[in-house]
Amino acid sequence: MRYLRKEKKPSRPGWGYAVPFFVVLGILTVVSFLIPLRPERSYSEKRELARFPEFSFSALADGSYFDDITLWFSDTFPGRETWITLANLDDALYGHSEITIQGELPVTETVPPIPENPEPAVPAQTEPTQTAETETPETEPQEDSWGGVDAGDAAEIIRNLTAFQIGDSAFIFQNFSQATSDRYAGVLNQLAQEVEAKGVTVVNAPAPTAVGVLIEDAYQEKLGCVSQVKILEYINSKLDDRVVQVDTVSALIEHNSEYVFFRTDHHWTALGAYYSYRAICEAIGVEAVDIDSLEPWEQGEFKGSLYGRVSQPHRLRPDTVTAYIPEGEIEFEITYSGGSTSAKPILQDASNRGINEKYLVFGTDYPMTHAENKSLPDAPNVMVVKDSFGNCFVPFLTQSFHNVYAFDYRKYNSTPISDLVEQYDIDYIIVMPYITAIQDSQGPGMVQKVCTGRW
Repeated sequence: MRYLRKEKKPSRPGWGYAVPFFVVLGILTVVSFLIPLRPERSYSEKRELARFPEFSFSALADGSYFDDITLWFSDTFPGRETWITLANLDDALYGHSEITIQGELPVTETVPPIPENPEPAVPAQTEPTQTAETETPETEPQEDSWGGVDAGDAAEIIRNLTAFQIGDSAFIFQNFSQATSDRYAGVLNQLAQEVEAKGVTVVNAPAPTAVGVLIEDAYQEKLGCVSQVKILEYINSKLDDRVVQVDTVSALIEHNSEYVFFRTDHHWTALGAYYSYRAICEAIGVEAVDIDSLEPWEQGEFKGSLYGRVSQPHRLRPDTVTAYIPEGEIEFEITYSGGSTSAKPILQDASNRGINEKYLVFGTDYPMTHAENKSLPDAPNVMVVKDSFGNCFVPFLTQSFHNVYAFDYRKYNSTPISDLVEQYDIDYIIVMPYITAIQDSQGPGMVQKVCTGRW
């Protein structure tokens, strides 16, 4: 007798398999609607997150109101920083590369050969700008908590640049523009011409960035970058003899085995700023302080402006911020955009701030600051035209100068400094925007506006 084998029907998964999935989904749904858990800013991406939109009938009618709600919902999801980190880790599993590029490569030109007898750049023929009149605020403005990030109109100078990563360090690309380099040189020539009769010496000392100091020129070309040594040589060839030229790039290259640039931020460290300060002092014949005589002040671990701009931030080696306490009886005064002033320490304790805010030990980007070292009454007086690179540079100047007046060319909007040199009894003007800003179309114009009141 033949027995037929009965086919066994495949078992269907029961609800026991589905319940955990729906439980997790339900928990995430509840969490996503807990507004107090939603972040307001991203520390890894260095930006304010989307805000819940204000209701208006026009926005409701054109559909933008619900689009903005959708953007707010996705942009401020609870735990977004952790999810971003996990996503980056997941992406890294698909392949490993020592070099990763985030963003679109900037357009650049080739630095032209320097002729044997170069002609100085002619100052741009522009009209004086009208100084904006502002009322003095009754209370001190809130400080910008985003240490290490340029603000205002000049924010585009850093935001539009492409970041790239080599191993455990992040960099920004370096391009070259002959037109903006010529204009910048023309600004310095114009400034030197206007203050020469007043006994003031103009010094060109732009701050380099890490790519121009830590990476060899030949390898920079393969990355699509332009040598900052060549850029500075070109700019200096366009300066007339009244402007003192300081090779800040080579000064740091001599120390590129030291910790002169952050790995997660576009700024130099205080040590890098020191070597530039020392080179400037040597060029103008002023004695520089020995950094070993200054007490270091550790602020702790730091993640800077480039941490959220590369595709593999988990591979970046964390930075630390160290300030050097200047010696002497130093008074430090800040002038805000509205014209009000307040006294503060020249270095401000940032050790208890967030990991992204340690650079605030050097203060933030004030329109103008004034430091007076009463212990050096016979020392010369100096003006500095700077950006955020100058924040950790200024404290060193107090060790060689009696009065140090610092003007942030992105924020200052008052009397041009060429009209203030006699009032402040100035001996030197140091112009030190960082090199990448000079190559941006906005950079030279902003420097010109602060120096001579023209755009």
